[in-house]
Amino acid sequence: MRSQAPLALPPPAGPAHWEEESPLGVRVTAALASANAGFLSLAASLHAARPGMPALGLPAHVLAGIARLEAVQQGLVLPLALYDIRFRDERYWRHEIAACGSVHDGRPATAPDPGVTRFTRTAVTLAWHFAQSEARAARLALGMEAPTQQLLASLPVGALDALAQRVSGAVAARFCTRERFWGLVTSAVRFGQDTAALERLRLLGLQLQGADSARVQQLHRRLRRTTQA
Repeated sequence: MRSQAPLALPPPAGPAHWEEESPLGVRVTAALASANAGFLSLAASLHAARPGMPALGLPAHVLAGIARLEAVQQGLVLPLALYDIRFRDERYWRHEIAACGSVHDGRPATAPDPGVTRFTRTAVTLAWHFAQSEARAARLALGMEAPTQQLLASLPVGALDALAQRVSGAVAARFCTRERFWGLVTSAVRFGQDTAALERLRLLGLQLQGADSARVQQLHRRLRRTTQA
């Protein structure tokens, strides 16, 4: 039987009015702020371990900008995640979830970085919580397609660790090819949750997410026409 533990995360720092305007609610926004802080810390640590090398889909100079931030642990009060684990790819998640139930317990062939594995465990657990009880957050904050959400929601909590091990290699920065977005991320953190910077970042993130969603919907329509022909 699945058991669901509450997300015991502290409220995010930042202006109270931002929390009141969040379409996802304070509790979900707090969870995202915590996860985003963890992702930024991971990006900084990977840069420190291998300076000059790209990681998580981000080029080295973007990672260097993140590593220079002094308030990475604070996180960002945003209605979207700064990371992605191919949440729009139903086939990928169906394959990885099926592999977790195999005789070989679903561990990947190569051992990922321990820091990446720790973060992935947090991210997968949060995605599972959202899929279980926060469908709107799964869709809006993580960009998760409905079939992926249904697959995750059907998992028992005991399968999450093996699943996180398998998908850790797919963790990447959200909108990693959009340097303007990541420039706004570093600016928003550097200037202490500046409201204007956060608003620009929020709007750009929502626009990029909408564009991604439109592309996926167009692909689905094309596939349906192909299969029906």
